[in-house]
Amino acid sequence: MLRIGVFDSGIGGLTVLRECVRLLPRATFYYLGDNRRAPYGSRPAGEIVSFTREALSFFRKEGVDAAVLACNTATAVCAAQMRGEFSFPVIGTEPAVLPAARAAQRVLVLCTPRTAVSVRLCSLLSRCPDTHFTVFGAPRLAAAVEERMRGGTLSLSDHLPAGNYGAVVLGCTHYAFLKEEISAFYSAPVFDSAAGVARRLFSLLEGDADDEAGIKNHICKVLNKNKSLQKMTQKNIYFVGNDSIFNESVYKRMFIFDI
Repeated sequence: MLRIGVFDSGIGGLTVLRECVRLLPRATFYYLGDNRRAPYGSRPAGEIVSFTREALSFFRKEGVDAAVLACNTATAVCAAQMRGEFSFPVIGTEPAVLPAARAAQRVLVLCTPRTAVSVRLCSLLSRCPDTHFTVFGAPRLAAAVEERMRGGTLSLSDHLPAGNYGAVVLGCTHYAFLKEEISAFYSAPVFDSAAGVARRLFSLLEGDADDEAGIKNHICKVLNKNKSLQKMTQKNIYFVGNDSIFNESVYKRMFIFDI
């Protein structure tokens, strides 16, 4: 049985987890959300690297076959570095810029401040020279999403820039919880990257490149009996970390029909 770690600064990665479970229903998943140190978007790069390394080290102890950085900020800051430090595949999460560019000429990219100034995002945007991109690093939106899921309130007008756009890209997985609201706010289609990340994971673990990646030779057959793991859900998902109970409750509340 494949074993896959999914890491995010909080609840945002739950949307990526859902898509991964859909494509790999027989795999065992470990979801680690670092909610107590969220959001990452305004933190120094050194802290983000340290927190991400800590999460991937946990997954290594559990013997995962691959890990997903379900955090745009962590991906932008240190995905390449983590691939050099860990032997298992590390799949990042990047804004769905290309499909949005195919749909419209004026595109708003909503992301965190750290992602907004990243070299990775700049490189992505450069692939679409005929598209006019407006990049907005929302300083408090990810935190506001976390707060809403704990019973708080959220007003989009307090966090989003005004403007007319043909498409909107969600450059933070937290924002996917607001996908329909953001679409209505701008009267425009909204693109997120959850399904794309899941397809990339599937292609690495189940596609033609399996033997080349050496994944089949490293699949663990026996589950590590770690006492820190929470009760497994019907879809073979373990929620781990200090906020495991909260993250599991949000997953069940938002995606109850997927369980």
